[in-house]
Amino acid sequence: MALANTEIDELVSLERGEVDRRIYTDPEIFELEMQRIFARSWLFLCHESQIPEPGDFFQSVMGRDNVLVVRQRDGSIKAMLNTCAHRGNAVCRAEEGNAKNFLCTYHGWSYGIDGRLNGVPGFKTFYDGQLDKSRHGLAQVAQVASYKGFTFGTHDASAPPLEEFLGATGRLGLDQIAARGDMVVVPGIQKFIIDCNWKIAVDNLFDWYHPQVTHASAFQPGVMGTDAPNAAEREKIDLSEVNMDSGAALDLPATGISGTKFDQVVVLGEYGHAIGGPTASSSGSAVFDQTWRTTAQARAALGPVGVEVAGHPNIFPTTWIAVSVQLSLRIPRDPGHTEIWWFTFVDRNLPRETRDFMVTIASRIFGPGGVLEQDDGENWAQATAQTRGIASRRMKHQLTMGLGRGKIIKEGGLSRVEGLTGEHGQLWTYHSWAQWMKGLGWDELKKVTTPGDFI
Repeated sequence: MALANTEIDELVSLERGEVDRRIYTDPEIFELEMQRIFARSWLFLCHESQIPEPGDFFQSVMGRDNVLVVRQRDGSIKAMLNTCAHRGNAVCRAEEGNAKNFLCTYHGWSYGIDGRLNGVPGFKTFYDGQLDKSRHGLAQVAQVASYKGFTFGTHDASAPPLEEFLGATGRLGLDQIAARGDMVVVPGIQKFIIDCNWKIAVDNLFDWYHPQVTHASAFQPGVMGTDAPNAAEREKIDLSEVNMDSGAALDLPATGISGTKFDQVVVLGEYGHAIGGPTASSSGSAVFDQTWRTTAQARAALGPVGVEVAGHPNIFPTTWIAVSVQLSLRIPRDPGHTEIWWFTFVDRNLPRETRDFMVTIASRIFGPGGVLEQDDGENWAQATAQTRGIASRRMKHQLTMGLGRGKIIKEGGLSRVEGLTGEHGQLWTYHSWAQWMKGLGWDELKKVTTPGDFI
């Protein structure tokens, strides 16, 4: 039985800054998420650089549906469910590659790269030539579209166009990668599972309160191994510049977009998209090179406000763009397990030595061998585990840092909150999650997830 809207409202309180821990463990809530969020939202599938030639494919995930994203002979992109129309077996076992057709290894039904059913063993003998092949092709994803090479899909034929869904905030998140050059995905996606609920993994990306505690040891000099073979090609990536004990990434204010003193800016967007973290000129952004923002290409793409936004973007529900020039998916597997995927981007025109160094650094920061990911994963797993206890789950998650003091500034097509470290990004994500869970129509959903004046 679906939850009533009044019950959903009780799970998340924007006014009190409270979240009911039931949302992290309840199987009924998880099933409703699959129906009302992951079966409707635009979801990131792959980058076009991963499928440049006809027949190139990448196997992605939409909710719990495995999807084949395939470059067609005319250059277009299609996405189809990786399940045979006959008896459901997967028609492709590879994660990526190039194919002339897809074959079900159960009974041998074969499909073209466009999903059409081409061959059926025993078609004349067993089916008497009567099977209508045109009705039994691979099921197509309702809509597929790309923004600056980032390909998304949605199962909802009535969903708004991709660029409208992304809005200014979502597009700015993707522009943080696209504006850095001729960007391509490094072959090989890192994939692993953490024993946590997907929402805990998502809300952490806005959390700039935890680094000085969680990552204290990771930021000790030498731990990351960030010395490049050629210092001139380090791209100014120097994690040792950040002294976590001094709170450099936490509380040192800087002059920001509006000329006031603050160290954080949170951008809020329709449908739940958000960006949270330091400004480009604050000390908290010193970990990674920000000079790329001074290029004409970046300024044109990001705009006068966006060029100063240097935090972590999340395209609702689960697409995180990291400052390490990576994109991560938090894929829900069940209430207590989340599969993490990491895509690493580089400019195809970089010298090989620089490119290899950037890939090494990305792997040492995030992914199964990343020191930050291991720190975070332990916290997420423990936080999820503690929501299962009878007494423990009666407690509420508290998101009151800055609550009610987040004046929303609307400028340059973006809605932002300026201040010290707070939890406005997390609050916005959970508020939007609750609205999605009500199953609202697209117009109403946009209306109730459009930022007001305060949060």
